Amino acid sequence: MKCLILALAAAALAAPAFGDTTFYSGNLRTNGNIVACDTGCTLTPGDSDATWAQWAGYSVSFNLTLATDVTAITYGFGGGTSATGPTIPSGGFEPYLSLFDGDGNFLDSTYFGITCPPGAASIGGNCFDVELNAGLLSAGSYTLVITTYENMSVAENNGSGTLSDGFTGLGTLQGTENLNYAFDLDIAGSSPPAPPPTVPEPASIILMLTGAALNSMAARRRGME
Repeated sequence: MKCLILALAAAALAAPAFGDTTFYSGNLRTNGNIVACDTGCTLTPGDSDATWAQWAGYSVSFNLTLATDVTAITYGFGGGTSATGPTIPSGGFEPYLSLFDGDGNFLDSTYFGITCPPGAASIGGNCFDVELNAGLLSAGSYTLVITTYENMSVAENNGSGTLSDGFTGLGTLQGTENLNYAFDLDIAGSSPPAPPPTVPEPASIILMLTGAALNSMAARRRGME
């Protein structure tokens, strides 16, 4: 019994969360985990911020156990307020988001259309933070990457290839921008499927019928009084 309780507890911890928003923030120079700068090249501390902005990216991977709605919203450029609470100052880089499946195949990006997401701020009436609404994604593994605009993946640019082929190096950093990023990853999801209706066991059915018969007899007796 003790082993069963422990197993059930472990399963509960491993169960997927629904309606979860995770906030990520950092700096491409210190937190970037994509640091390849073309073939055979790796970014180093000695490279300028402009070079880091050209090539570097930060990726986060996540797993879905059920079909789930996924949205990512950035705040690093204009500042704003994360859905989880933190307030982000303006001044980061103009962001670009790319989404890949578990095999590294390109799925979506923020290339088309820039909107001012809820919670994001505008500067001079312009909002260059972005929202990537991936819609309903099937169960599986995914990777979201934030880079500076317009450092798209080779896979997106060429229309073939995978995340492992790297990025194009088209990112730019304006004079007033720095390498800071901030974004929410919202795994909205729907509630887990409802459990099947409980079917009474035979013994329960007998008790239910017995109870119904007794109620009927009592009703008849009250009518005869």
